[in-house]
Amino acid sequence: MTLQDAWDRADVKSLRGMMTDEMMREMGGQLAERERQPQAGGTQKTEVVLLEAQLLGIEDSGADYPASVEFSGMIREEPSAGPSPFREVWNMSKPKDGSAGWLVAGVQALQ
Repeated sequence: MTLQDAWDRADVKSLRGMMTDEMMREMGGQLAERERQPQAGGTQKTEVVLLEAQLLGIEDSGADYPASVEFSGMIREEPSAGPSPFREVWNMSKPKDGSAGWLVAGVQALQ
């Protein structure tokens, strides 16, 4: 939910602390595209109505621990609209050296 809030506010500094450099480059392009689009009603605010998470797997790849987590639930992107379902797999990475916590390395929408 913290990441979603940072995304809604286009808070690049906060997003950098939650994503790998590669993921941040990808998201930076999406944020730039979003800024070019006229947005009715001002700032985006996504409400996470229901959130479930399931660890799909974790590995030891030498320098880091890659993991995949499936997130699903309901979100509301417009205050006047009902919630809609979502389902995504997030690939996460945590360096073994302790230089960072868990970082988002990729997101795949399933629904």
